[in-house]
Amino acid sequence: MQSISFKETQIKNDQDSNVMRGFPVSSGSITAKASVILGPAEFDNMIAGSILVSPLTTPAWTQLFANAVGLVTDVGSILAHGSIVAREYGIPAVLGVGDGTKRIKHGQTITVEGDTGMVTIHENE
Repeated sequence: MQSISFKETQIKNDQDSNVMRGFPVSSGSITAKASVILGPAEFDNMIAGSILVSPLTTPAWTQLFANAVGLVTDVGSILAHGSIVAREYGIPAVLGVGDGTKRIKHGQTITVEGDTGMVTIHENE
């Protein structure tokens, strides 16, 4: 049986670009503020109507999807928990961007392109 490493579930991106590439896992496009949530202790920081940005998701994270309008994760691909739940909720999702939780700031406006796998970080007004 072949194993998959984290390196195979994230895409290396140019640190100087405001666009990150990842795996397109749930179609659609959305521009909204980001809720950067690093773990369960930060679940209360989720802003309703925002794009959830996290290292990854597990079943414990599912409660956040009711308030999310999009999803971006550092690791993951088409069969990851986040991609399956994003499709169930009908929200655009891009997984495996590598370092989204470091580059995207909580409350910053981003655009998620779930059909192309692109995430654009907008400069704050």
